[in-house]
Amino acid sequence: MKFKGKVAAWFWLIIIAVNAVCIYELLFDPDNVPILLFSLALCDIIFIPIVVRNYVVIEEENLKLFFGFGKDSMRIADIVEIKGSYCPISSSAASLDRLFIMGKRQEMVISVKDKTALVAELKMKNPAIRVCSVPGVQ
Repeated sequence: MKFKGKVAAWFWLIIIAVNAVCIYELLFDPDNVPILLFSLALCDIIFIPIVVRNYVVIEEENLKLFFGFGKDSMRIADIVEIKGSYCPISSSAASLDRLFIMGKRQEMVISVKDKTALVAELKMKNPAIRVCSVPGVQ
């Protein structure tokens, strides 16, 4: 089962703002063309894949996260707890509305559009998962 990642409005605004500033500078200050083109390309190479490849897949035994160029995986049987999180320090999420998934040996931070369905699917596969502080999920 595939769950689409959540991309917050502020994340889109960062992408649009950086692109707009670079394009504006290219049009009205052509002295710095190499630096501006590099900045524009770097921004788009980093941020566009995060928006396009941002989802979670639940397989028979594994939870897999696809985020930009990265990929992470955790055995569902190893998941101990799922907590709601708004921590801005956490990575692999393009929204501050996140889920912190703690396993026996690893942790994962994700942000999906349908948290309720994701948690329900995980609990169906592993009823021992504790769910804490996730709005709308018990």
